[in-house]
Formats: sequence, structure tokens, C-alpha cells
Amino acid sequence: MNTEGFRFDKDVLQTLTEFDRSKRMPHAIIIESPDAEKAAELAVFLSMYAVCGENEKPCGVCKNCRNAKNKAHADIAYPQLQAQKKAYTVEQMRELMKDASVTPPNDAGAKAYIFEHADERFTPLIQNTFLKLFEEPPQNVYFILLCKSAQSMLETILSRFTVLRVKGDESFDDETLQAAGAIVSGILESREYPLLKAAYSLDKDNYGKIIAAVKRSLRDALALLAGARPLGDKDTAQRLTGRLTRKKILDMMELCDSFDDKMKQNVNSNLLTTWLCGEFRRITWQR
Repeated sequence: MNTEGFRFDKDVLQTLTEFDRSKRMPHAIIIESPDAEKAAELAVFLSMYAVCGENEKPCGVCKNCRNAKNKAHADIAYPQLQAQKKAYTVEQMRELMKDASVTPPNDAGAKAYIFEHADERFTPLIQNTFLKLFEEPPQNVYFILLCKSAQSMLETILSRFTVLRVKGDESFDDETLQAAGAIVSGILESREYPLLKAAYSLDKDNYGKIIAAVKRSLRDALALLAGARPLGDKDTAQRLTGRLTRKKILDMMELCDSFDDKMKQNVNSNLLTTWLCGEFRRITWQR
């Protein structure tokens, strides 16, 4: 599975990887998130995955992937409300059921229907009408519902859908951002001392937030390399991409996760911080 250019939290990434490895990506998914933008990003990724015909999906470069990413694919629908309506209508659901049964013409032979604000637009009546699709579900058709709270959906819907819970963006205070920025700057320094000095601000109380902020900067660098918009400081992301390859950035993100795990195991924090600095420098300067 290729997630380049997308930013998923650890739990979602692990779940998607397991689905892909077992070749059992669900065809009925609810994306629950307080962050509509991040939920929409995951929906776009899943729609690209659905229509991509390459072995490692989504490849991101084929016509199907490009059109899906730009929301311009003929077989990926974003059903909208009818004029003056606050919810979907029974007639819309019936038309959708007919459309879903038509074999898609794209190379992958797949379709996707993405319903935004599903918790607001699916009344109980519409949900019950929608359930009829799953009495004889069409092959190679993906249904993706976006909502803030999956609990607003009927149990009969929840029992047939896989729920992916996406966290909102991290919010960091100025002190955390300053500490994380010093670590990132230290990573890019030729001298060892600036990184050691910055990293020793990490302790049992604050390390989680600071490392999460460092990881966001690394994710932003990956996004920039893939042509996507960084969530945080663009200048920091550009500095990282000017010095580090994609592989090095990914290795550093894994290093941050490993440091986080070790801190939770109560490993000596001073020894662990020295190890972290050494690993950052090893990754930075390796050929």
C-alpha cells in the first residue's frame, strides 16, 4: 500500500496496512473524525485505492488515481443534497442503488460513493433505505460515510460498516513548538551540540507533545515532497526536504515512535535522549 502524500495517524495507518496485506479492504466504511478535512483526506485516499489498477495501491500517478485525487473521476460520486433539502431523499437512495449495480468502465472495475456529513444527512428512514443495498451488495463498489460521530448512525448500519476513527490535528502551545523547532534545527546542524542541547528539554512530562510536534514537521516535509500542502510551518518543511531524502524522513518518524515507546517503558531518560540524538545524526549523515 502506498501512502505517500497522505498523513494518517498511527492507528489508522496500521489498520489500513493490515487490510491491504490481507487483501480485505472493506467496501463499507464509516470515517469518524472531529476534523472534516482529515476525514475527507482519508476518503480521497480510499477512493484512489478503489479505482487504482496497479499492484501497490494507490499508485498516485495513473489516470484513475489522478482523477480520484482531483474529485473528477466518473466512477467516484459525492452525492449532494437536493435543493432546499437538509437530508438525502428516498428517491436519491433508489437512484443510487440502480447506479451502483451498473458495472463501472474503468480499468479497475470499481466505484466509490462518498457521503459527506452523513450524520446530518442520513435520517433513520434514509439509513433503512440504504440498507437494502447490502441485502445483495454489488461487487467492487465502495461506500464511504463521513461523520463526526458514528453513534448517530443506526446499529443496523454500524453492524455492516467498518468504522475508522481519525484523530483531529494536534494543537501545540508556543513552548512545545519552540522546543520541537529547536530539535528539528539541531537535526540539520553539522555540529552535535545544538541537537543535544535541544533534546535535553525532553522529560517525562513533556516528551509526548514535543515528539508529536517534531513528527508533524517530518510529515509536513513528506507532504511537500509529494506536492501536498503542509499543515504546519512551510519553511521548516522546506528546510527538511532540502537536507533529507524521503527515506531518511520516514526513518526519523519511526525513530520518534520508538523513542516514545521506550519512554513509556520508563527507560532512563538521559540515556534515551543521548541515544535519540545519536540516531538522528546517524540517519541524517548516512549515505
